[in-house]
Amino acid sequence: MPFRSPLLLALALLGCESPDTARDPVWGKQPCGACAMLVSEPPHAGQLVTRDGVRVYFDDVGCMAGYVVERRVDPAHLWVRDASGAWVDARTARFESGAKTPMNYGFSPAPTGAATWSDVEAAARARGGAR
Repeated sequence: MPFRSPLLLALALLGCESPDTARDPVWGKQPCGACAMLVSEPPHAGQLVTRDGVRVYFDDVGCMAGYVVERRVDPAHLWVRDASGAWVDARTARFESGAKTPMNYGFSPAPTGAATWSDVEAAARARGGAR
């Protein structure tokens, strides 16, 4: 049957996606791993990959920090979106505080921001983890 080869190729390619690479969620359909709201605002989205390769998406970088704090996980990767829309490492990203974000954590990735990922985690810790 001629359709089998393309189907098998597509399945093989999907199975080869690397956990070391960020990838977009299904915008507007993927639930946040912390609060279950739909991940629909790319500038505020985050994602992590656990040490065993499980990918989790978030609607607010504060939700991601709360998830990490509450569950005491040490993810293999943490990503947020920079001003250009590219996924960047959350641990080295800079954040502006006081932004309007989906869950009101108030942190938005910004190249000139004064806050670090540690500040985002501290805010999540003070708020009681994920909500």
